[in-house]
Order: sequence, then C-alpha cells, then structure tokens
Amino acid sequence: MLDKMAFFIYVIRTGSISSAARQFNVSVSAGSRWLQELEQHFGTTLCHRSNRLLEATQAGQTLYEEFSPIVDKAERISRKLEGFQDHEKGHINIACTPVYANHYLMDKITEYSRLNPKVTFNINVTPWALDHASTSDLMISANARFQGYREKDLMLVKRELLASPFVVVASPQYTEKRGLPSQPEDLHSHACLVATTLTGSNEWIFQKGVETIVLKVPKTIEVNDSDLLLRGVTQGAGVAYLPQFVSESAIENGALIPLMQDFETSTWSLNLYYHPSGIASPVANKFKDFLLENPC
Repeated sequence: MLDKMAFFIYVIRTGSISSAARQFNVSVSAGSRWLQELEQHFGTTLCHRSNRLLEATQAGQTLYEEFSPIVDKAERISRKLEGFQDHEKGHINIACTPVYANHYLMDKITEYSRLNPKVTFNINVTPWALDHASTSDLMISANARFQGYREKDLMLVKRELLASPFVVVASPQYTEKRGLPSQPEDLHSHACLVATTLTGSNEWIFQKGVETIVLKVPKTIEVNDSDLLLRGVTQGAGVAYLPQFVSESAIENGALIPLMQDFETSTWSLNLYYHPSGIASPVANKFKDFLLENPC
C-alpha cells in the first residue's frame, strides 16, 4: 500500500496519472488501477479529474500533506544508499529550458553516454524547469537579470552556466517597411515579438548612463520558445529582444539587424540548479560536475 500512496503523491505533484506512471515505470492503466485500489482502501475519493488534470479532494490533500515528506525522506535515503553502488550506473531526471535543450544539452548527454553507457536519462523540456524540482535531479532554467533583480529563495544549489546580454533585433525587410526604432519608446508603435519565458514578462530593460528604462512592449506575437521567436523575427514579423548567443549567427549573415546599440540591456542568465550534497544521487552529482566543466 505504501507504494500506491507514494504513487498518489506524484500524481498530485505532476497533475496527471501518465506523468506519475513514467516516474514509477508502470503503465498508465496500472497507475489508474493503483489509484482506484488506494481509494477503495481508504473508502473515499482522493482526487477529482477535470480537463485532464487531477486535483486532490480534502481527503487527498490530507494524505498529500502528511505523506509527501515521508516520500521525500525515502528518496533521500535511497540516494544515500546509491552512494555504495557503481557511480557509473543509474538514472538522471533533467528538467531543462528549451533554448539550452535545443542548442547544447543533447550534445552533452550524447558525449556523456559514450563514456557512461549504463547511465540513463529522462529530459523534460519545459520553460518552467524549477516547477519540477521535486521530481528532477537537475534543473536548467533561465532568467533576465538586471540591476535590482532578486530571485526567490530555493532549497537548491545554483551555478551559472551561461550569461548573454539581450540584443534588440529586426530583419532588413521589416525595417525597410516600418523604419528603425532609435529610442526604447519608439517600440510602442512597432510589432514586438515577446517570449515571457526569456524575460519573465513583456518588460524590456534599457540602460543608458544612470538611467534605467523598464518598457512594457506590445505583445504582437507571444511564444515560449526562443528558437520560434528567432524564426519569426528573421521572417519579418517584428522586433525581438533576444539573448545575443541566440541571434549572433543571424546578425553575422545579415538576416537580422541589431537596433539601439547605444543602450545597454538586461542579461540573460542560464543556471543549473541541483539538490545539495546528501540529497542528490551520486550519478546525478557526477553528471552535474561534467556539465559544469564545459557547459557549452
């Protein structure tokens, strides 16, 4: 019964039976059966299904609050015991922002797998990697950092993998049609392509001397993937605020024009988050060290 209770904890954490089933390496039908057997055991409904999501009932919430710390402690004990095993063998769950997953992560995992063929990986590509801290060994997430920025406190260790200033860019065909914005305020009359997963909102930061401008730009097109944003801006859909490393090739080949270069911008900061020693598994610690040695 304890394994079914642990399964229920992951159903609530992930919001779906299928996600919890992947975590426990069982079929969705087996996971649904576990949930039914658990409800039969306690004689009450533990969760409601709505729009493919599962929400805990009052009884389910009580079970979740009481049993969730026990599941976490059991996993910490399991990780410690793995320390007596072969560090070259094990499984690593990674939640990663799309831009790093698309440009770097798969290359790193491929390289690591050649050297460590007994290590397996599950990669969850998501703009909200930190939301999966309870079910992941490593989280790779980004934010727009500027003077005065403060990140919320997390019970995780953080190491920066990559930092890149933002650049304002548009295609030659767009600027021929709409003109060149020379001041941040000019963007109010332009089509703007926004990725809130890159900047946290539709606020673009500009600095000149001691003055800092926080500009709310119009959300002409909003996406949650920087590569999709890059495609849109190169095709002339509008002006974008992109990390330099994402746009530099397009700038070099003339597909994009950098704008307002006399203004400084905020910095796109990509960070690796991981659990502290004693909680993280040895196999995850080893891959974390590998990633930090050469992140790009």
